Amino acid sequence: MRSVNPDYSEFDDIFINVNDMAQAGMVASELNEQFKDFASVVTQKTLLDSVYAEAANILIYPMSLIGLLFIIVTFIIIFSTCRINIRKESRTYGIYKSLGMTSRQIRLSLTMGMFILSSVGAILGIFVGVYLLPLLLEMVLSGYGIVQLPLILHWGGMVLFTCLSIIAASLGSWFSSRIIREASPRMLVIE
Repeated sequence: MRSVNPDYSEFDDIFINVNDMAQAGMVASELNEQFKDFASVVTQKTLLDSVYAEAANILIYPMSLIGLLFIIVTFIIIFSTCRINIRKESRTYGIYKSLGMTSRQIRLSLTMGMFILSSVGAILGIFVGVYLLPLLLEMVLSGYGIVQLPLILHWGGMVLFTCLSIIAASLGSWFSSRIIREASPRMLVIE
């Protein structure tokens, strides 16, 4: 390499264009075998795959923290919204209690309603995030030269965070309805 390029150092990259792309792997393995003591020869596809894999591994922790932040925010928003709604509808819950429903039954029905609603939202969110969002991103990024966006979808992580967000919404609803347990039917109707 130094006879061709006197300024060559060990950290330089050299790209070789191959006329037939189907033979790139064979050419790379032949060159790798010939210069195994001095150079590492890989195809562009191998190089790009390693870069994308490394980028995905680096982004796992920040994206997980952002997901956790969204789950905490989900809990807080559901808690606040349900608390406001329970205060507003306290008369109705007082009537339910006076008709014989227990506080636990009322709280469970509110939580189940939130569970069903958040489950439907999560299913729609997965559909939008997996199918529609990549199309939208490709349309936007095609103007910048990125024709195909290489997304890595980790289904295990998606299902985990979906379940955690549904649980956070349900717990937010359950904890916010504690006021129903503490109030008597008469006080709920008076409020």
